[in-house]
Amino acid sequence: MNFNYDIFTEILFLLPIETLLRFRCLSKTCCSFIDSPEFINLHLNQSIKTSTSRSLIIHEIKPDGSIYGIDLDSSESDRCARELHRPNRSYFDTLLSYAYTVYDIWDRKFYGDVFGSCNGLLAMYNGQGIILWNPSTRKHRTLPRFWGRSHCEYELLRGFGYDAVNDEYKLIVLIQPHMDNNVRVVVYSLKANSLTRIKYLHNYSIIRKCNNRRSIGVLVGGSLHWVVELKGDTKGRVILAFDLVEEKIYELAIPDMNMNGHSYLHVEELGGSLAICGLAGDWIFEIWVMKEYGKMESWTKIFYKASASTHLNEIPCPYMKALCCLRTKAGDDVLLLYNYNGKSFFLYDMQQRSAEKLEIFGPSEQYKIICNRISASTCIRSLVPVN
Repeated sequence: MNFNYDIFTEILFLLPIETLLRFRCLSKTCCSFIDSPEFINLHLNQSIKTSTSRSLIIHEIKPDGSIYGIDLDSSESDRCARELHRPNRSYFDTLLSYAYTVYDIWDRKFYGDVFGSCNGLLAMYNGQGIILWNPSTRKHRTLPRFWGRSHCEYELLRGFGYDAVNDEYKLIVLIQPHMDNNVRVVVYSLKANSLTRIKYLHNYSIIRKCNNRRSIGVLVGGSLHWVVELKGDTKGRVILAFDLVEEKIYELAIPDMNMNGHSYLHVEELGGSLAICGLAGDWIFEIWVMKEYGKMESWTKIFYKASASTHLNEIPCPYMKALCCLRTKAGDDVLLLYNYNGKSFFLYDMQQRSAEKLEIFGPSEQYKIICNRISASTCIRSLVPVN
């Protein structure tokens, strides 16, 4: 009987990552095929096209920095958080690292500080450098602290993305020491294993962080995006974009949002489009989406909450933190919310204005969730190698 490799290949394209990893043990031929760049890219593109193989990554959820994943393809009844990574570090050691690293508040030993997700790879800052990690294959790569050290405190923006034209992944850091008025852009190419320094930016200032998501570069349309201040204008805000192919900086104007002195902005990716969120404290009260990238007139308001202090009827207390925006397989735009008091997670449907509680942690794990730096991001499961 002849074996039809074409049919076998088509079957493999439809299989989840977990099954493909097991199938690598069938034979050397099968392993070589699954590990080939051609198959990895085709399987990745299939997942992106069908919006499948997506995970919700929740990090900074415990003091030890454990990272959890939730399969967004699973049914609502089967959604549960699965621990993906637990550092080999005791709680006492973690407290010591927080206590003694006082010379630079943003240079602490963070475990699970995820600042980028692209094609199944997560970029994490660990205080000493950057770790590139594929949670599906459990492979990781450690990169040095390529942006140098500063003897004084500084503001830091970070980003991670893929340059499709040159087929390479890039890490970008924007750094501004408190004693310096200029922003320095540093680019690290993983493929070339090289460092590129872009000229200083004289017209912008990095906003001091009061929310972790503000420091994360959002990847849309081949560019990374952050919200920054115009120098000399503490109320002036623009979206600063970095083109991963051309390695050039450009800016995008923000829409006419209902801002006040107690609100701030950060960008998100929503259904493949650039979105900007206005927040008061931890609550998102306004969201706009750029329907056509680069066109100011295409900014469209998709969500508005009349008062940031108004409580949702479905949620028992006001101590809520908006973790991230995401689009479900059904095409609904939702917010992932975290309730500080109840230690509970909710999905808030922005169109229906209704909240659904997520029972993703069992009772034995619920009481351990005490970290207020909790954050979340989406990640596609893939076989993309870290090298």
